[in-house]
Parts: sequence; structure tokens; C-alpha cells
Amino acid sequence: AGTWAGCPMTYIVEKKEDARTVPEEDENGEPVFDQNPVKVTCAFCGRDTITFIEYESSWVTYAVCIVLLFVLNWAALCVVPVVYPLFKDVVHHCPRCLSVLATRSRVAISSFKQEVMSLRFGSCVVVLARKYVIGLSAILLVIAGFNMMRNSGAASTDIEVWARGPDVSSSWQDFLRDCGFKSYLGNPIHVSVAFNEKFKNQTVSWEGQVHHVEDSLSFLWLNQRGAIFTHMDPQQFPQKRDMADLVLLFNDGDAVAKAAGKLARGQRFAFEATFVEVGKRGAPHVLALWEVRPLKDASSNSSLGGA
Repeated sequence: AGTWAGCPMTYIVEKKEDARTVPEEDENGEPVFDQNPVKVTCAFCGRDTITFIEYESSWVTYAVCIVLLFVLNWAALCVVPVVYPLFKDVVHHCPRCLSVLATRSRVAISSFKQEVMSLRFGSCVVVLARKYVIGLSAILLVIAGFNMMRNSGAASTDIEVWARGPDVSSSWQDFLRDCGFKSYLGNPIHVSVAFNEKFKNQTVSWEGQVHHVEDSLSFLWLNQRGAIFTHMDPQQFPQKRDMADLVLLFNDGDAVAKAAGKLARGQRFAFEATFVEVGKRGAPHVLALWEVRPLKDASSNSSLGGA
């Protein structure tokens, strides 16, 4: 009976010893400071104790936040609060004299020479074989290179380089026939050629209806132009009322900015604008706005998108 009674107790003791899998000292007997408190002898007060930890921001923390602001713009306001704590450093203190014993980063990347590589952000760890890391890196480089090559040939939308082009008498219906979304689905190459030949850098005088207005903004490195998102008649997407047909861009310093800011949602207005880019894959067509005039009496004007 005594033998059987002792077995469970022996088993429990052995499991407790096996549970100590996190070493507190390295091969040289030095304490290993990581993300958990460790048992050390304080170098300042000389007492044996267990450290307590705090999380403090470092230059890496601020650098990551700034990069996210540059890349994501306003969307970074949703991402930074989640990422910010992951990049804080772990600071070990002596609980008796409160001295700082060690500071460790919560971001760690293993050496590229290792067959199995790990990437740690806070408590999150990604472990991959080196060959998969090389493959993923190559795929990302190809995608980034392709995207840069595709965007290098795109028309410039920098407001400072726009100039008012010659007036043309083409109507919105004419534009839809040559460069509308249905034409783009049928033959995108034809749409690009037709736009460059007939409409690019050409100024039109049309009428439309305000979908919504976005004010311009200039703060530090953030530079957002004002825009009037416009519905035309007929619409490119009759079944999708929430999609604008045109986007008329302006700067805050432009003379037209004040008049554009007074437009209300759903209001009809006349405008003069120069074509800059043709919309692709359902995106609204981009024009530089020069003049805008609200229309109070819809019946006294020609139909939307007039000649």
C-alpha cells in the first residue's frame, strides 16, 4: 500500500521539475534577460532578487510608427495603436533599489545563416525554414517591381503640373461611348488610345450632381487635395448609386476651392475641368477643376453632361 501511495507523489515532483524549461542562466552562468522576470543578483545593491519588468518606447518604436504613417496615411491611426506595444523594449528593474539591470528589445530576427529562421514581435513568433523565407522575399520583390513598372507609366496626378487645356465640345455621352466602363471592359487598349487622342488635357464644360465633397488638407508630409465626387447622367453604374463617375480635384489655394466647399450633397452644378486620367477598373475619371457654378433651377439648364 505504501508503494502504491508513493507513486503519484513521485510523479508530481518529476512533472514539476520538467516544467522548468525556461533557463534563467546561459552557458556562462550569466542571467538571461528576456520578456519574463528572472532571478539575479543585483549589481547595484548586491541582493538576490527577481526582477520586475516595464515596457518602454525606443527609437525602433517611433521609427515603425513613422513608417506606417508614410505608407498607410490616415489608415495608420487604426494600425499604430495595435503595433505600438509590440515594439516597446523590455526593461528589467531591481525591485529593491529600482536600478535598471537590463533592456531587451521585443523584436528579434534570427541569423540568415540558420536553417530555421524566426521573427519575433512581442509575444508573437513566426518560424519558417530559410528556403521559404528566400521564396517569399523573391515573390515580394517581383510583385513590388511589377507594381513600380506599372505605375511608372501612369499619368501624373500632381496638381502643380496641371494646366488648363483647350476647350472641346464633346459631351458626357461622347466620353462614355469612347472611354466608359463598358468600353473599358470590352477593349481597355482602345479606351487608353481614345482618351489620349480625344480627351487628355482637354477642358470640358459639363453639368453634374454632387455625390460628396472632400476638403483639401496639408499638414507636414500629408498632402490631400480637395475633391468633388460627381454623378453624371447617365451614370456609368446605374445599379450602384454609391459610385461616383468623376472626381474633380483642386488645391486649397485654388480660387475654385471656396465655391467647391459650399456645394451640398445631391446638388446639381456646372463645372469646367481638364481631363487628367481615365478611370480604370471602375475607378472614377480624374479631372482638374477650374470653375464651378451651383445650379438652382434644374429645368433652366440643359441635361446633365451636356454637349
